[in-house]
Amino acid sequence: MKQETVHRYVTLEQVEDLRDSAYTREQRYDTSLRDEVMIVLLVDLGLRAVELTRLKRSMFNLDDETVTIPASIQKDYPIEGVSPSTARLELDRYGHFSTVRLLRQYFSSDWWTGKNTEYLFPSRQSETISTQTVQNTVKALAEEADVRPHRTDGEASDPSELHPHALRHSLASYMLQDSETRLVDVRNRLRHRSISTTERIYEHFQQR
Repeated sequence: MKQETVHRYVTLEQVEDLRDSAYTREQRYDTSLRDEVMIVLLVDLGLRAVELTRLKRSMFNLDDETVTIPASIQKDYPIEGVSPSTARLELDRYGHFSTVRLLRQYFSSDWWTGKNTEYLFPSRQSETISTQTVQNTVKALAEEADVRPHRTDGEASDPSELHPHALRHSLASYMLQDSETRLVDVRNRLRHRSISTTERIYEHFQQR
């Protein structure tokens, strides 16, 4: 018998704890604002870690409050209602994270303006951070804030279990708390190639 995959997710309150912990944890270099932006984009856009590392400033139109994610940086191509090459997502669509305001602050900060790169999250060693850096940052913030993700099997968890993909699952959880949200809406936001993928992963969220 195949063992059911356990998914992890966090609440809106826990997301706020993660954002706060970006400013309280001790670190050699001050990346507080960057780390908060990383958390917000992962959860608001349902990004995969690799997609986050490939984001560029030119993909964001803050006046229109949108971000265009090229197919070339996505695991799956976008589907219904968008072009075959890009997924155009409304920032702040669900009203939880003040994403546009945070990005305006980020793009005008000394930390960002001092970097000579188009990538949203440059590193000291290369043009952009690695997926390992994303994973390490999420884990460090969770441990600082003692954020213990919820598990779909109901078992207790530890902060070390929080990973970037859990924030993607969290977006699906928020969306499906609204009785009018359909699985196809979740598929479109998370950019799954097939609705069957969305059904397989998230149908149980509707049954909670």
